[in-house]
Amino acid sequence: MSDDLRTSMKFSFATAPIGICALAATLLPSAGQASVPPLTDQQRQQIVGRFATAITHDDHQGIIGITTADMTWTIPGDSVVAGRSVGRRAVLKLADTFARYSLTISVHELAFGTDTVAVELHDTGNHNGKTLDQDIVNVLTISGDGKVSAVDANLGDVKQFDAYFS
Repeated sequence: MSDDLRTSMKFSFATAPIGICALAATLLPSAGQASVPPLTDQQRQQIVGRFATAITHDDHQGIIGITTADMTWTIPGDSVVAGRSVGRRAVLKLADTFARYSLTISVHELAFGTDTVAVELHDTGNHNGKTLDQDIVNVLTISGDGKVSAVDANLGDVKQFDAYFS
């Protein structure tokens, strides 16, 4: 090993405690700052249930209570509900549209990630002679305070969804 390499690899134990303390101060919560325990799967299941109920019943107060102010909801396609809805006002408008189109949402299965829940749904509806009947997977992101901050819709049949919401 060359002398230059040995010199660059030297470690000073005299300065190590200072560096470790600085790193720990950056990574650990400050004194008096309580860390929030992660939500349990049961808590996240209840949040998903409250959110689905609020959306299905076009319950504006319920939606406001279970979502973050900057919530986003992304739906693929070209229909009146497609695109990225940002903020509670946009999500309330989306719920109003679902209600006008008589959308019924049934939750079937849940799969839990670190801060997400994949929700297998079955959406049905009859509106102006059109019928909707398809499986959907929505991925909900849930913030540490137990509010839905994002929904990413994954549709089984985008064309059918677009035709229904046209």
